[in-house]
Amino acid sequence: MKYLIATAMLVLAAPMVLAQPSQSSPGAAFLRTLDADGNGSVSREEFVKPQIQQIERQFAYMDKNHDGKVDAEEAESFAKEMQQRIQQIQQKHGESSPAH
Repeated sequence: MKYLIATAMLVLAAPMVLAQPSQSSPGAAFLRTLDADGNGSVSREEFVKPQIQQIERQFAYMDKNHDGKVDAEEAESFAKEMQQRIQQIQQKHGESSPAH
């Protein structure tokens, strides 16, 4: 289950990474994306903030009844949805599904 949730986080975060223009160097893209105060470097806080925000959005998405908790049913529903999304992506790219 932990593997599936971690994979789902990567799947959900992929659009943010892929949306970065490829015309500049990776270092410039890193700074442009994460250097919130524009001082030319990325602090730990700047680095983790988007990740924390993504985790908070993901938790809110999983918490279907909005009670501030994710129960087994919600986790199972999320896991199945992520599994379907992963399979759709694999099919789109012609990859076979991993054996379970």
